Amino acid sequence: MKIMMIAGEVSGDVHGAGLIRCLARNNDNLDFYGIGGLKMLRENFRPYYMLDTLQTHGLVEVISHLPRLYKTLWRMRNALDEERPDVLILIDYPGFNLKLAAYAKEKGIPVIFFNSPQIWAWRKGRLKTIKRVIDKMIVLFPFEERIYQQAGVDVSWVGHPLLDQKIDEKDNRAFLEQYGLLDDLPILAIAPGSRPSEIRKHLPTLLKSLPLIQEEVGEINFIIPVAESLDINEVKEIIEPVNVKVTLIREQFLETIQACDAAVVASGTASLQTGLALKPFAIVYQVSQITFWIARYLANTRFIGLVNILAGKEIVPELLQNDFNSKKVAETGIRLLQDKDYRENMISELEKTRSMLGDQGAYEKAARCIENKFS
Repeated sequence: MKIMMIAGEVSGDVHGAGLIRCLARNNDNLDFYGIGGLKMLRENFRPYYMLDTLQTHGLVEVISHLPRLYKTLWRMRNALDEERPDVLILIDYPGFNLKLAAYAKEKGIPVIFFNSPQIWAWRKGRLKTIKRVIDKMIVLFPFEERIYQQAGVDVSWVGHPLLDQKIDEKDNRAFLEQYGLLDDLPILAIAPGSRPSEIRKHLPTLLKSLPLIQEEVGEINFIIPVAESLDINEVKEIIEPVNVKVTLIREQFLETIQACDAAVVASGTASLQTGLALKPFAIVYQVSQITFWIARYLANTRFIGLVNILAGKEIVPELLQNDFNSKKVAETGIRLLQDKDYRENMISELEKTRSMLGDQGAYEKAARCIENKFS
């Protein structure tokens, strides 16, 4: 059985690898191919392209990447014709994936979408397209299931895969020892994003805030998780001029967050991981001003952070655009580390949002949905 999969983000690579593992565990002779990342490759995925072929940053900024994106889209359309997969599994990345889904639908190839586009946040008009071209929608949040049920889309809520990610105390201590962090100093994690464009946009501002934080807090450990998708040498070049000690952590985001006392995190899946770990944190993000204006105009929610969207209020501060500057990052970081009442209240609110996400075993449940739909 052939299964084409398309993942366009680092989080999609994680999801893709999890789905492949669970599907392969229950079925023999499955051939997975398409677009993915290194984690999917480790599960015997056959790549036409690596996911960095699809990665962009911002609405307006994507324009310069359109020739490359459409060239990739046309190649994957040809791959549908050439290999005739039994099913096409799409993981988030709706701008590209819904176009490919429409072509697959024309060819009679069943289409499953894992991790819904954020139609509840913006571009709700995509719901009509989804109903037309998607045979099965698998969602991670309970409110998404209600939206699709009301629209007449075949949908299943499986819970969020991040609920399965845990680090025990022994592993946490080994991590701290590995990076020389067992000195009882506070630890602040700085997570600027997993895309190269996010690193270039966010990291310089974050680094400027570190001396301000250290001046107020005193001795402190700053740690930066570096995603597998990033060039660590480029990250080292960016941090080289900074006159505070910064420890780079390669490919261990969950361990980094579990070890820290507080964090400043770029918006995205990483912010939800931080919330589920019950760590006080702030969300940051910056794009071009015109991209921000367009997004705000189209948005159906006041927040961009998933924990705030789940809570229906701001429980975690969001420093966006002009509010994302070294002074405000420093003020927020200091408060996250030192204001005991603020920290305790945030952790209490994060516990409430975690309880909204269902039970463990999301990938296994998703695999059963896929098997039941097309067995």
